[in-house]
Amino acid sequence: MNKYFFLPALLLLSACVTPKVAFNPRADFSGVKRVAVLPFNGPKGDLAADLMTQSLLEHGADVIERQRLDAVMREQSLSNSGSFDPATAKQLGKLLGVDALFVGTVAESTPQSSYIVSQSKDPLITSVTQVGGGTVYSEGSVMGMPNSQLLSTTANVSLLSRMVDVQTGSIMWSASMTYEGFDVSSAMSGITDAFIRSLSPIWPGLYKPK
Repeated sequence: MNKYFFLPALLLLSACVTPKVAFNPRADFSGVKRVAVLPFNGPKGDLAADLMTQSLLEHGADVIERQRLDAVMREQSLSNSGSFDPATAKQLGKLLGVDALFVGTVAESTPQSSYIVSQSKDPLITSVTQVGGGTVYSEGSVMGMPNSQLLSTTANVSLLSRMVDVQTGSIMWSASMTYEGFDVSSAMSGITDAFIRSLSPIWPGLYKPK
């Protein structure tokens, strides 16, 4: 297959991905005035939490400051978002003055990589040397390698997140999504933005989408 035919199709598929979302119909989102984002489990969990915080702020949420959260987490001997039970969630809520906690997991984080694609004299034969996975985009020809092209892959990230009511320990909202970006940070940012957009219609504490 000619490489110029499959690249646009892959890019189109990447752009159409949306989060898988579930929410508790009994949850009172109107009572959530301030939230905290705990460090996500998994590789680059701190980055994911920071980007989640940024997305929340951009949509009008009142989010507790990270240094205060870290101080309380150290005092409570909590190192990650999976180490607390409903009683601890309630305690954290009281100490931080928040109504809900966002917790999450980085299920996958594959950085950007590269391919070298070489075309033989036979136009139907293409040799691909894979260096990584993900959607491929062209970076031009390879010097000293006739009929070859350097292609780069996008970074691939999978995130899962939950919004937890600190009073009951119940999950109010849950979402998961896999997304590709030019690097891990942009992929994570695309996911966290999509997560918060999914909350806008049901959480009065956020700006409504225009």
